[in-house]
Amino acid sequence: MIMTLRHLVARTALGLVGAFLATDTYAVDTVAIDAAVTFQRMDGFGISSRVFDAPHLFNNFDPATGRALTVLTSQQQDAILDRLFVDLKLTRLRPASPDTAIGAGIEPANDNGDPYVTDFGGFNFAWKNLDAHADVMVRAQQRGATTFFLSPLSRELWTGTTTQNDAAEYAEWLLAQARRARDQGPVLPYLSVANEPSYSRNPMSGAFVLDVIKDLGPRLRAEGFATQFVVPDDVRASDAAAKTQIVLADPIARSYVGALATHLYDEPVSNVGQRQALANQYQLPLWMTEFTVGALGTAGLPQDAFSWAALMHDLIATYNVSAVDYLWGFFGQWEGNTTMLVTLNNSGATYKGMTLNKQYYTTGQYSRFIPPGARRIQAASSAPAVLTTAYLDRANLIIVAINTDGAAHTVSLNVAGTPLPASATAQPTRTSDSEDWAALRVIGISGSGFSATLPHNSVTTFVISKNDAIFADGFDVT
Repeated sequence: MIMTLRHLVARTALGLVGAFLATDTYAVDTVAIDAAVTFQRMDGFGISSRVFDAPHLFNNFDPATGRALTVLTSQQQDAILDRLFVDLKLTRLRPASPDTAIGAGIEPANDNGDPYVTDFGGFNFAWKNLDAHADVMVRAQQRGATTFFLSPLSRELWTGTTTQNDAAEYAEWLLAQARRARDQGPVLPYLSVANEPSYSRNPMSGAFVLDVIKDLGPRLRAEGFATQFVVPDDVRASDAAAKTQIVLADPIARSYVGALATHLYDEPVSNVGQRQALANQYQLPLWMTEFTVGALGTAGLPQDAFSWAALMHDLIATYNVSAVDYLWGFFGQWEGNTTMLVTLNNSGATYKGMTLNKQYYTTGQYSRFIPPGARRIQAASSAPAVLTTAYLDRANLIIVAINTDGAAHTVSLNVAGTPLPASATAQPTRTSDSEDWAALRVIGISGSGFSATLPHNSVTTFVISKNDAIFADGFDVT
């Protein structure tokens, strides 16, 4: 971890060295890949989203409609979703719901005072309270997305977070959203009690999260939901670890938990180790569900798209994180270009098209090639500046190599643990300062490996496709 982060920071210093070395290449480094040594199963890559006509998206407001002044046509919305879920092949979506003013939400007043009898006449799911988000989820699902979960931004003003009745009322509120999402589509495979329960917008203790899960879990099962909880989707890894310990110590609550989740704000990434320890102890997947290039500085890291790629490597390789989600998939240009993968440009009410940011492309060096269900396998690099991970799925062997150095590196990649046929080739795709998903010349494989040159500050993904001969030893990624 220390060496990895040192090289993230060293990218700036190495730029000075690069001025002297120009395009010099180091001696050949080695990357040893062993398919017999396996780690976590990958759960995919994703984003959070707001609805397309939310005023906050473009930071403008039409008083006649109460929505954004900038209006996107269905075709324009489809083009944005295509870039994210077809081209980028994201498979995960976390709607910012309920996306509304505090006190004017889904259940602005208690429906009837009985948390176990729901009067839906007291609920309002219109527009960005939930229904518009459900529409986006359905459209994402049509494009290949498979994992959805709500993580409410704020609770109703009348709700508390101290008593058992408070927990039951909050559970009823969440259950009503799960029912509505099911009716509108899709059924939620996961649900978070709250987005960032250590943040001031919707603060709650680990004990309260525990009580909500113990109340709501049986009610979900009684209604036929297989929905599992994501715990606790908190602002910092240390906060997430503290609340997770409380929840998982209870065997009843633990039976309803499907994944551990954290964000990475305001502290060193090394604190994710606390989450990894709990994930290992309870045999649960670990997800990183919100962070951005613009927030890398809060974790002491350089704020650029290649440092984001190196962070993705560190999360996956050092902490066995199985899902990595960027904050916003798309957002208006007024936010800058670091908190979103796709910037939506506008001039007043006029939509001016989209910009695919560099982090869109560095994210894609992972998301376009590593599907959910792929298994990470061992990849050991002799050069600390060359960050390498490898994966197996039922179609391909995938290798992602990041050169964090200011100079090029030539690497020799060797595969053990499974035979490679004589006809095997590696197809490289690269993103660098001057390239975006550049399809490079196919590399022939000699014996058990191949060599390649990695330009400075680049991410290269190599795909070795299976055929009837490859992995003939019957290696099973399951």
